[in-house]
Amino acid sequence: MFNDEGPLFQDNDDQKALQALNEAGELAVYEEEPEQPVSLDYIPAFPAFPVMAEEQLAYVLLNMRTAKGTNSADRTPLNVCLVLDQSSSMRGDKLYAVKNAARHVIDQLTVADYFSLVSFNDRATVVVSCQRVSSREALKQLVDSIEGKGGTELANGLYAGIAEMRPATSFTPLNYILLLTDGQTYGDADRCVQLGQEAARHRIVIHPMGVGTDWNEDLLETVAARSGGASEYIESADKIVSIFMQKIGQLRSTLTQTSSLRFEPDHGTRLKQVYRVTPNIAELSQVETQDGATEVNLGPLSKGIEYSLLMEILIPGRQPGIQRIGNVSVTFSSPGSPGALKQVELPLGLNFAANTGGISIDPDVKAIVDKVTTFKLQNRAWQDIAAGDIPSGTKRLAAVSTRLLAMGELELSQQVQQEVQNLQQRGVPSSQGKKRIKYGTRGLTNDFLD
Repeated sequence: MFNDEGPLFQDNDDQKALQALNEAGELAVYEEEPEQPVSLDYIPAFPAFPVMAEEQLAYVLLNMRTAKGTNSADRTPLNVCLVLDQSSSMRGDKLYAVKNAARHVIDQLTVADYFSLVSFNDRATVVVSCQRVSSREALKQLVDSIEGKGGTELANGLYAGIAEMRPATSFTPLNYILLLTDGQTYGDADRCVQLGQEAARHRIVIHPMGVGTDWNEDLLETVAARSGGASEYIESADKIVSIFMQKIGQLRSTLTQTSSLRFEPDHGTRLKQVYRVTPNIAELSQVETQDGATEVNLGPLSKGIEYSLLMEILIPGRQPGIQRIGNVSVTFSSPGSPGALKQVELPLGLNFAANTGGISIDPDVKAIVDKVTTFKLQNRAWQDIAAGDIPSGTKRLAAVSTRLLAMGELELSQQVQQEVQNLQQRGVPSSQGKKRIKYGTRGLTNDFLD
């Protein structure tokens, strides 16, 4: 099934599939005009930074606002593939909820959208081949045929899902896999990561979801990151339907599937790190360009949302006054014209003063820095624990619990403290505790969306 060298899929296979779908009258080209540009502004941590001879770290909160979008009648169609775990461990409430979620997804799609469904255990089954949503009841009957049995080999499901939805990627740029599993995959983790990269090559974004406590969150996060998606923790079966509906709503509101940030430094400044703050916290990967700039992949942007990024910028010695430290730009493509790029730019300037006594940090920036610092601290804790340094990891988690308590996050603070006690007694993290803490701290900034 897999080839260790070169692409996992061949373009001539796509051509055959496209021809077959077109002959069946299933696919049609859909065009949409680009949306309005993204707008940018920023808030420095301080109204004035101290004049220093040595390098200092400055926090800058960059806000991106997107337009609300066009009339729903003119929206770009979705190409959605559900890749669903049907292994024996899914029997009962979880499989019932997953099939119910699939039915709800079908109800949310229109005749302009493309839908496919793959179930997997130790092999993959194409339950619904890629097609326009013309008969919802017929599709739901196919969903009802899924039964829980067998083991879990995630790569088989991903491979089949990518292959099944690829023909429709020529007709819409909004291509998404919603992947759900409840267990560990066996012997194919590296191939799953490779398939995440392969999906990105074909403009397919994977949003993995894990239900319960027995799945590998590190693997699902990596697969999501490779394709530009985001993983999700579903604590119990009764939340599956609502999470799926939330995801479909987010996908439907996509303004652009691809976007990137570019920082061009002035006078020796350096971009140390960028963290996405909303809709959740994530450390964004950076690429240094030959001209000395830094580029950051921002992934998809939704309509009518304010996104915030916390930029950590290293600034060499400065004289008093307002001085330019660099230029930021956001480049994005329109769903209706994926090859056409738009760009919005914003120069960054900071004020430097010899006397900064009595100057306080901006309260919104401070709250965000505190939450991002807490998120980073728990990440370091898990890294220590994975490396076998339980005392260091436990100490860091205790500090996380204290920080959360100071923020008023009582429930999450208690969860972290329970995990500290568990580590002190058993020396190994609990699967449930680790997931709750990782995804709980990642969501600390959700209130900034209000």
